[in-house]
Amino acid sequence: MTGGNGGNRRASLADVARLAGVSSQTVSRVVRGASVVAPETRERVQAAVEELGYRPNLAARSLSNRRTGVIHIVNATPLFGGHARTFLSIVSELGARGYHTSIAGVTLDSSPAFDELVPLGVDGVVVLGGHTRSADLVSVLDGRLPTVFVGQRFGLPADVASVAIDQGLGARLATEHLLSLGRRGLLHLAGPADWFDAHEREEGFRTACEAAGIEPRTVAGRSWAAADGYEAGGAIGDDVDAVFVSNDHLALGAMRRFAEQGRRIPEDVAVVGFDDAEGSGNFLPPLTTLRQPHHEVGVCAVAHLAALIDGQPAEHTLLGPELIIRHSTKGQ
Repeated sequence: MTGGNGGNRRASLADVARLAGVSSQTVSRVVRGASVVAPETRERVQAAVEELGYRPNLAARSLSNRRTGVIHIVNATPLFGGHARTFLSIVSELGARGYHTSIAGVTLDSSPAFDELVPLGVDGVVVLGGHTRSADLVSVLDGRLPTVFVGQRFGLPADVASVAIDQGLGARLATEHLLSLGRRGLLHLAGPADWFDAHEREEGFRTACEAAGIEPRTVAGRSWAAADGYEAGGAIGDDVDAVFVSNDHLALGAMRRFAEQGRRIPEDVAVVGFDDAEGSGNFLPPLTTLRQPHHEVGVCAVAHLAALIDGQPAEHTLLGPELIIRHSTKGQ
C-alpha cells in the first residue's frame, strides 16, 4: 500500500479513507473500535492509519458527538504480576485507538461515591477488579457510564461488559495433567479466599478431582506471597504426591519447604503453579504453570468499551489460559 498526505500536512480521515479504498464512515468506525467492520477491511484501514501516521482529532470528535475522548481506569486491585500487565495493555490499546486516559486507585477497604470515583467529562470506565470488595463498585457505576469490568463476570448488570480469564479451566488443566502422570495424592494450596481467582481455581480443582473419583484436599494460603507458601507447605503431608498451587509465588515458597524436608520435585511431589510469573521458568526445578493471556484481556476490554460507547450491547468474553509443562511435574 502506497500513498501520501501532501508533504507535512497532518493526515486526515479522508486521506486514510482514500488510501484504504473505503468510505470515511468506515475509517471512523475502525478508529472508534466498532465491531461491525469486516476483519480484512479493518486490517486495510489500520495499515493506512499506520502508513499515514493518522491520529484522530479528539477536539473535533468531541464537538461532533459530545465525547471527550477520555477513558477512566479504576484500579481496584494491587498492580502486581498479571494485573500490571493487563493495566499496561489497556493503556496501550486506548492510546492506539486515540483515547486519552485518566486513572484512579481504589483501596480494598474504601467505599467511594460516584463523584469521588469518576471525574467529570469521561466517555467510559474500565474497572480492574477481581477482589470481593471491588465487586461493590458495580452498584456505584451501574447506569452512569459505559463500563467494562476486568476480572469479574458474575453479578453484573445487563449493560456492563466484562472480560475475564477462565480460572476454573486452568485449574482443571493443571489437575488433569497431574492425574495423567499417575498421581493420586493430590492437594491444592489455595490462594486467599477473598479473591475471585482463588475461589474459581479451588472450585476447578475440586471438580477435576471429583470427576476422577479422588477426594480433593486443600490447604489455605493467607496471601499470594511466597512466604505464605512456605508456611503452608509445612502442613502438606508425605502422602501428598502432587500439589496444584494457586499462584507461582506460593509455589516458590512451598518448593523451598519441600527442599528443606528432603522431598524431591517431581520424583516425590509434583508441583504446578498458576500465572507463569516472571522467572518461573528458572525456579529449581523450572515450574509447570498456567500462562494467562493478560495482554489479550486488555485489548478485549478496550474493544468492549468502544462498542458500548458506540451504542452496542454489552459483551462478555472469557479467555482460556495455557498449560506450560516444565520439570516440576515431568522431570528432566
